[in-house]
Amino acid sequence: MKKLSIFFVAILVALVSACGVTPDIQPTTVDNTLPAATGGLDVTFTDPTINATSSVVAANGDNVNVSLLIKKTASGGKPRIMRVFVETTANYRPANATPLFEIKLKNKDEQTQTIEYTVSPTSGKVYIHFDVYDNTSTDANSTSANVTRKTLVVNVSSQAQIASWPSITLGAQSNAAGSRVTSATGDIYKVCDLDSNMKYVDITYASVGSPVKSTLMSNPARNTTFSLSTIATATDCSGSYTGGGSATYFAVAPTSVDFATADDLALGALSISNTAPQYIAIESGKVYAFLNGRGKKGLIKVNSIVAGVAGTISVDIKVQK
Repeated sequence: MKKLSIFFVAILVALVSACGVTPDIQPTTVDNTLPAATGGLDVTFTDPTINATSSVVAANGDNVNVSLLIKKTASGGKPRIMRVFVETTANYRPANATPLFEIKLKNKDEQTQTIEYTVSPTSGKVYIHFDVYDNTSTDANSTSANVTRKTLVVNVSSQAQIASWPSITLGAQSNAAGSRVTSATGDIYKVCDLDSNMKYVDITYASVGSPVKSTLMSNPARNTTFSLSTIATATDCSGSYTGGGSATYFAVAPTSVDFATADDLALGALSISNTAPQYIAIESGKVYAFLNGRGKKGLIKVNSIVAGVAGTISVDIKVQK
């Protein structure tokens, strides 16, 4: 009887195969939707315009520089790491996606972090997702509840863009105002947060010399040429060395250059190289050219000067992206 049952089963299998019937195998679905991020950190862009629109315009080859202010809130832990993901499709992330880069954040309640991305597409949109993980997360166990996301949409243009920052106030070395600015983002720095964003600082201000003159200078020149160095005393930013960063070169801008209408072509045509000095004495109402360590050229218009080591200056800045 057992042999007979086996025989009938064999016949049944043969008949099913002959009819071309195969088992119904369900395909495995992969969810490439951007995962939720409902963490409790407060993450904003430092630029009010970008913070309001969450978008910028940039061309192929332009550098998109943005700074994020990251704060601990009552409902979230302190920030731990930031992972930056880049996609060309909205609300999309492959299951096996790896971040463009990852940054270890400071163990503090509030900090600023600057990010740079070079645009590679020639048209369309780029979506840059800044995923900030708090210290309740681990690499093996990160849920939407401990990830806070900020997204920037880059609208890709055919024309190279510039960054423009009006009414930037910098303080001299004995003034409480920050003396260092990043032309790419318009962020002004004192000492804390400077170490993690040092490479972006390209313009600084001090009153130096005998007689004392209001002077723009690179961050390295503050220390190497003028012996101006401030040691961080706060425990959460100790080790900040304010004499580092890349060189920036300065010159008087040609009188033919109109600051108000200067665009990428006008900035790119400025005749300034890395043989120019890393500092320049300035006067109110005049315009100065600069070349920073990232190879970008720009203009600085001096609106006003309050002279002295405790004084300030007000400037407008334009720079290539």
